Amino acid sequence: MTSHLKSLIRQLFYRSGTFQNLVGFFSVLSGRTRGMGISHLASYRENDAIGPLQRDEAIALFGIIRSLRPKVVVEFGFFHGHSAFNFLQALSGDARLFSYDIDPESIRRAKSEFGFDRRFTFIAKSQTEFDAADVGRREIDFVFFDAAHELDLNQETFRRIAPHLAPEGMMAVHDTGLWPREYFESIHHEFERGMPGEWVTENLYAHQPGERRFIDWILSEYPEFSAIHFHSTATLRHGFSLLQRRRSLSQG
Repeated sequence: MTSHLKSLIRQLFYRSGTFQNLVGFFSVLSGRTRGMGISHLASYRENDAIGPLQRDEAIALFGIIRSLRPKVVVEFGFFHGHSAFNFLQALSGDARLFSYDIDPESIRRAKSEFGFDRRFTFIAKSQTEFDAADVGRREIDFVFFDAAHELDLNQETFRRIAPHLAPEGMMAVHDTGLWPREYFESIHHEFERGMPGEWVTENLYAHQPGERRFIDWILSEYPEFSAIHFHSTATLRHGFSLLQRRRSLSQG
């Protein structure tokens, strides 16, 4: 009887969002699963976000970090802490996040808003000043580039940090996508007028062309790396690219 009742409930409600939320709630209460830690993502903006991560990209990066379970993460470009906070929600309790920035407001925010989290270390240095000693000479599992958007600065940073990347470590480079003209809002027109982007076609705008060239440079000069791009022309997203060393899955 109990089995039949459960089967009937599943047939009626299993694909109901409300029902699934209730199941999840009681699963957390019972200790079968832990909370997802994604409530903060509701505050992340979408198309009109220029500096901070857009919500969809934050969701994607959260999922990547939660799936990979990295122990050491390095972030270049703290800004106002949106990406750092997102990473910390996804990271395990024994992981470490090292965030670099030299902007005075970023330094102030990092100290006042993140100083309580023992997993977080703010480093008031330029990304090109990275030193393995900053992270205790640990192997680095994940790197996020979102500071300097100039090719030469990113190249220098890559040369410094790549030797310390774990064998299966991953790098993410933000702002590698294209903006379709049809989705521009007033904020994007203002950005296009004031920043050194470029139109790659009549309708597609590279808002950070240096980041795109950076990816091409890595793939050209370091063929052991491969890339996958989280880009879309079906909406307006800044886009990001993931890089990882190639390896044969058949060889373990």
